[in-house]
This record gives sequence, C-alpha cells and structure tokens, in this order.
Amino acid sequence: MNGNRTLTIAVFACLVVGMFFIIARAARRTSSSADFLAAGRSISAAQNGLAIAGDFMSAGTFLGTTGLIYLYGFDGTLILVAAIFGFLPLLLIAERLRNAGAFTLSEVLSKRFQDSTLRGVTALTSLAVSLLYLVAQLVGAGILLQALTGFPYALAVVITGVLMTIYVGFGGMLGASWVMIVKAIILLVVGAAMSVTILGLTGWHLDLLMQSAAAGHAKGLAYLQPGLLLPSSHPFDILSFGLVYMLGTSGLPHVLIRFFTVKDGNAARRSLGWAVAVMGVFFLMIVVLGLGARALLHGPDAVDAAAVGGNLVAPILAKVLAGGDGSTGGALAMAFISGVCFLTILAVVSGLLISAAGTVAHDLFAGIIWRGRPDIERRERRMTRVSSVVVGVIATLFSIAIGTGFNITFLLGLAFLVAASANLPALVCTLFWRRFSRAGAMAGLAGGLVVSIIVIVLSPTVMGQAAWIPLKYPAIISIPIGFVLCWLGTVLRPDRDAAARYSELRLHTEIGVGARSSAVAGH
Repeated sequence: MNGNRTLTIAVFACLVVGMFFIIARAARRTSSSADFLAAGRSISAAQNGLAIAGDFMSAGTFLGTTGLIYLYGFDGTLILVAAIFGFLPLLLIAERLRNAGAFTLSEVLSKRFQDSTLRGVTALTSLAVSLLYLVAQLVGAGILLQALTGFPYALAVVITGVLMTIYVGFGGMLGASWVMIVKAIILLVVGAAMSVTILGLTGWHLDLLMQSAAAGHAKGLAYLQPGLLLPSSHPFDILSFGLVYMLGTSGLPHVLIRFFTVKDGNAARRSLGWAVAVMGVFFLMIVVLGLGARALLHGPDAVDAAAVGGNLVAPILAKVLAGGDGSTGGALAMAFISGVCFLTILAVVSGLLISAAGTVAHDLFAGIIWRGRPDIERRERRMTRVSSVVVGVIATLFSIAIGTGFNITFLLGLAFLVAASANLPALVCTLFWRRFSRAGAMAGLAGGLVVSIIVIVLSPTVMGQAAWIPLKYPAIISIPIGFVLCWLGTVLRPDRDAAARYSELRLHTEIGVGARSSAVAGH
C-alpha cells in the first residue's frame, strides 16, 4: 500500500483539477438562488437519473458493500436490495414534489400550511438529517483517506471539507450535479472493466464464481446463505434493517432536492427510471466484485482486504486483476481506483452540503427571517454561498473533533431513522391526506425526531448487549410511531381549512401549476 500512495495522490489531484473545470463552467451559469439551489430547473431526466444514481454509487457502496460481500457473502447484498426498493416510495411522490414548485422539503410543507413555525421545525429536522449524514461521511472519508494515502486523519478531513465547500460555493447545484454525473459514469466504466475481467477468468459461469467464493471463505457454503452479518435469531432485525434504508431514502433531504432540478413532474418521474436502471447494473457489478474478491484474493492480499472493515477490497482486487504486486499495471489500477473513491466521497458530501446550505438560506433566512423584504432575492443569493461555507466549516471541525473512535454507525442510523420516522410521514400526509393539519405535521416532525433519538439510544448500536431494544436499526418501531403522531395531532387539533388548502396544493401537484410558475420566477 505504501508504495502506491504518491501515485494515488497524483491521480486524485488530476481528478480534482478535472472537476474544477466542470465547477468553473457551472459557476458562470449560477447567478440566482434558483440556479444555486435547483440548477435553474435545467437538468434533464437522464442527467438527473445519473446524478441520483451517483448519489447511491458512493464510496460506501463501491468500497463498503464490496467489502461486506467479501466478508459476509449473502448478507452483504441486502444493502443493495434495500437501496433499490428505496426508490419505490419515491415513485409515488417524485412527480408531485416537482410540481409543487418548491426548492426544499420545508417549502413543500409551507406551500400547504403557510406556517412559519412549521417551516422552521421542518427546516431543523432536515438540517439535522443532512448534518448527521454529512459528518458521518466526512468521518468515513477521513478514515478511508488515512488508510489509502497515509495522511493524518485531521488533514484528510480538512482536504475533503475544503474541496467540498469550494465545489458547492462556486458551482452550486449545477456544479454538484455534473460532478455526480461524471463520477457515476467513471464508476460504471471501472465496475464494468473489473466485472468483465473477473467473469472472463471464471469462463463467464456465475455459478462457478459463487462456488469458488464459498470455497475461499472459512464458513464454506454458509457464505452463500443468510446469517453471517445479520443475526438470524432476530428476523425483525432484518426487516427493520430493510425498512430503515428503504423508507429512510425517501426522506433524505439531499435525495428529495434532486427532483427540484428538472423542468417538470414528468421529467422527475422519468429520472427515477434512469436512476433505477443505472443503479441496478452497478449493483450487479458490485456483487460480482465482492464474489470475485473472495475467489481471487489469497495470502497477504486477502489479509489486507479483510482489514479496515473490508473497505480496501476494491483497490486490492483492482491491483490483482491488473498484474498484482510489483507490476506497473497493478500500481496504476490501485491508484486509479483509490483516486476514483476520493472523487466519489467528494461528490456525495457536496450534495449533502447543498441540501444543508439550502435549508439555512432558503428556509430559515429567506422563508422566515427575511420574509416579505423587497430585496430578498439578493440577500438569499448571497446567503446561499455564505451558509455553504459556514456549514462546511462546522461539519469539518465537528468531524475532526469526534475523531475516528466515534461510532459513525450511530450517526448514519440516526440520520436514516429521522428521515424515515419524521420527514417521510409528514411529507406523505401533506401530499396525500386531505384532513392533515398543522398540528399533525408538527407532532409528526418533532415527535418523530425525538422518538428516533430514543429508540436508537436504547438499541445495540449505542448500548451494546445492555440494549433495551434488540434491533440495531429500530425503524420498525419508530416509523409507525411517526405516522401515528401525524394522525393523532390531526385528530386532536384539526384545521378548518384543511380541505381547501389540500385542494389548492393538489392543483399544483397534479397539473404542475407550481412547476411552471417557479420555473418562470427562477429565470
């Protein structure tokens, strides 16, 4: 590994410089808050689909899931299945979200209820999810860059944080989208090249690859069966694990804002088709890579691959496929894969920073603090860049402060739980329930946030063997409670004008009145 670090850094530097050209081009087209937050509604369905897929084709997938399949076999593939199924709820809301003519999740609720307090609560829950996810990604980035380059952890986090802030501050959503698109294409090409090579070595017989992988694992055929990662003694744990990823995805602010970047609701719906197709192909490649690594890595390579939670499996496998230790091809392949992983991390955290900065500038300042002022567009345009820098600095410093010893699984689990248990119930009820009231929305958002914190603190993720709740991701508890709180708040404090407000919102979401008007306003 040490001999490749200089080459890895050089490859990463070349990729970063290439991305700067994209950002510079996007910066020339980013002149309004609509451009910064939603790329001026100019992203096509295919481009947005690639960008959405790129969000999920992250270092966590390419490195982490490949490593999980290498270590645990069948159980490692469950994350991929949950991610694909996570798009099913989005199919129900994507078109309505875009037609609402909003820029953020908070603004969608605000269009129905016209309540500053509710908008503030929604903004805070969205900001909490984005920051939790962002810090978890930055901590993971620091650990990974430390392992691949030898940089100190703090320096690795600072490099990622600075580049992330520059990308967002100058290029806005358009720049972040194109970085994500280019990154997705590179990963598809890399994954295809490695998968073809692996299948070629096994005569294009997938069953032979699976048998070879099982033969190379200490558990034998159990490698191809459930139970190595998720305890089969708790079937509800597996169900809850799937639920938190499937429904949590539909409540993540940085995923939802992608549907605001296209020109209309039809494009939003079609972009999901592109995303699912691209992700499906890539996820199949990940399975081949994980199985191929287990079948082909032996000796010191196998030991190195099992280290750092399996996160080095993909770079080591690339080295072996290109010639192995001491070969020029092996060194170049490992450096290139590592550099691509850096770019992947950078693209994902840039999307998260856009979401957090947009929440601060558009919802808290423009939507509440500066509401009604005549110069609000100028103020918001300036605040979007200021907030991206401030949030980027805060997230970077916090990631350095908590260090490598902190349980980032807790942060990721909490982010997904809040997204699934607070954001999603309130959003679904806003879009589809005629009687839904302000009190119901407030109860669902605030209560879902509190319940998410309680259940994960009481789970093995935090308390270990002393946990009161035996589920690592207790979404099966918190998600129903989130919906019940929305219902309870509505029943106890109904709105007299609920039906009228719902009809007005439905007019926008069904025929796209909001989409057209906001597109005009944005330009």
